[in-house]
Amino acid sequence: MRFKAVAAAAVLAAGVSGFALAADVNEKGAKDLLNNLTYFLPDDLAKSGAISVKPVASHYEVTYDFQKMLAKLKVHDLDIKGLEPLKMLATPQDDGLWKVEGNNAFDITAHSKPEKGPDTEVRYALNSSTVEGLFDPALHYLRSMDMKGKGIIFNTTTTDEEKNVQKNDATIDSIGYTLSSADSGEPGRLDIKMNGSLQSLYDKISSQGATLGEIKVASIDFNMGATKLPLKAVNSILQFASEHKDEKKLSDKDAETLKTLITDAMPIAGSFDESVGINGISVTMPLGNGGLDKLGYFFKIAGPANAMSADFGLNATKLTLESALVPEDYMAFIPDSADFQVQVPNLNFSAMMDVFQQADLKNPDADKDMDTKLQRAMFPDGTVQINFPKISAVSGLYDIEATGTMRGWLNDKDRVSMKMSVLARDLDKTIAAVQEAAKTKPDLSQLSFGLMMAKGFAKTDADGRSRWDIDLSDDGHVSVNGQVMK
Repeated sequence: MRFKAVAAAAVLAAGVSGFALAADVNEKGAKDLLNNLTYFLPDDLAKSGAISVKPVASHYEVTYDFQKMLAKLKVHDLDIKGLEPLKMLATPQDDGLWKVEGNNAFDITAHSKPEKGPDTEVRYALNSSTVEGLFDPALHYLRSMDMKGKGIIFNTTTTDEEKNVQKNDATIDSIGYTLSSADSGEPGRLDIKMNGSLQSLYDKISSQGATLGEIKVASIDFNMGATKLPLKAVNSILQFASEHKDEKKLSDKDAETLKTLITDAMPIAGSFDESVGINGISVTMPLGNGGLDKLGYFFKIAGPANAMSADFGLNATKLTLESALVPEDYMAFIPDSADFQVQVPNLNFSAMMDVFQQADLKNPDADKDMDTKLQRAMFPDGTVQINFPKISAVSGLYDIEATGTMRGWLNDKDRVSMKMSVLARDLDKTIAAVQEAAKTKPDLSQLSFGLMMAKGFAKTDADGRSRWDIDLSDDGHVSVNGQVMK
């Protein structure tokens, strides 16, 4: 079993950890730091000069020369111009932390012309960027970081064998990213928060000089948080990977050691949540234009390890659509806002880890029933429950909301039960609008008839909304507001 792929992915983390090797800035410290930066790399690449370190005044200057790295990797059919070295500084602080900073700009063009396939040219440019952070050598982790970038350009030009040219030209005014952290109260674990933003994205797609589409986004906001991240345990796994990177197969003892290290890292987090908000979206195409005032997304997982809950949601506001593909009579039915939320409760990650502890890491494919065992551990009663806290859509002609629960059986994919409550405001207004549209669009007549039937089954809530409580049993019987449906 080889660990080089894992080790290579961890090279940056390992390199930063080398900043703690010497409080005094000198040649020996620079050499030790370089050895740590290149530890995960093959010998020929480590000695290529792709990464270099030298002491400068009160800090170390680290240089990444990607041109030398590509030369050693022997990348064929790719001509790269403008790939200048990037520099970072590491300065020891009185409190034992390290200040890490960088200030770089680049303008890179890569041209690929394979024997078969299209000729492709890619340009990626960044007018300016700054990075500043504090690194904790005890945890091998950046406790804080602030990154800013301005003037981003990304262009691709593709030319096929018939000399047809397609281009994608994108620009971003600025981006920003901030990281902060705090001790979680458990040894070796941290609580972290991240947030970032992007301002003014523009993307133009064209072919043979004709514009196929334009996308504009005013801003994108990103937030993420996690608690009890096992950074020391992860570092131990990375250290194990580095020590065994040249081994084709693990010994029995090493396999058990790796299993213990992974187990110690669990749960990988006490909780995790992220959200993304995309603002001011507009799309222009020959077939029509459209846009959204805001598109939002969130994901969250929290709770005890033996009963965690995963929540997911999407929401959109002020959807606009101008297209000959959508008849004018249908435009009024496009929702002004929509919300979709899903929850999967009672996820038993503790039981999954118990199953994992019995696994044979030397022969991971030996247990053909592993997937089934993991499913049974995660869902011990053999069912998966999915909750719908909110599903809603609102326009000038309707206002509908639904909540409910669905349950499925792992050993019988056709066995499903569901309980759902659906509420609609101003149902008569909705029916009247559909009937009016059906005068010119006969295909809406069936919808109008269906709404009239649904109205006959509805109850009226205290706030005036029509309600349907729908119950689908796992034997196929359906009832609406207590009335069994044939």
